[in-house]
Amino acid sequence: MRLSKSHKFNKLWQRRYEELKQFKAKTGHCRVPSRFTENKALGMWVSVQRREYKLLITDQPSHITIERAEALNAIGFVWKATAYIKPLDDEAWQRRYEE
Repeated sequence: MRLSKSHKFNKLWQRRYEELKQFKAKTGHCRVPSRFTENKALGMWVSVQRREYKLLITDQPSHITIERAEALNAIGFVWKATAYIKPLDDEAWQRRYEE
């Protein structure tokens, strides 16, 4: 019995989602680098989820469903990767400037 394309896609999505949950358990966050050398497929998948979500919220055709977006939200997925770049405080900035 051959599996349909959508069934394979769903299984792959679920597998990457589980890998993301394992990543979070290990690191404490869901900010997988797009070029994550330990699991390149996961890094790419996270990038695709962000791109597809952006399409979804702008009412464009997207492969991510609201249910999947909610599942990612439930585990603390960060939709905008740059949202977690921590700015240097004034003292740290000054030290770096003087280097």
